[in-house]
Amino acid sequence: MTNKTKKALTGLEWAIAQTIKEPKQPDEFTAADFAGASNLGMAQVRGHLTRMIDRKHLTKRKILISGKQTNLFRKVD
Repeated sequence: MTNKTKKALTGLEWAIAQTIKEPKQPDEFTAADFAGASNLGMAQVRGHLTRMIDRKHLTKRKILISGKQTNLFRKVD
């Protein structure tokens, strides 16, 4: 492998590392998790989660799960 190829791969590896976020933590949940546990529909869940974020009861971050961008929610301490 040439130095130019190594440098390009290093740059590629760095770029990929910047896009991979911390995996789902035990205290985080998705809207689908919430819907399943609460027996509410997704429209109701989304509204409820949005209100909880607005009231600063939850935080939200985006992550890729199985190639799809997904919101993860966590209770604010």
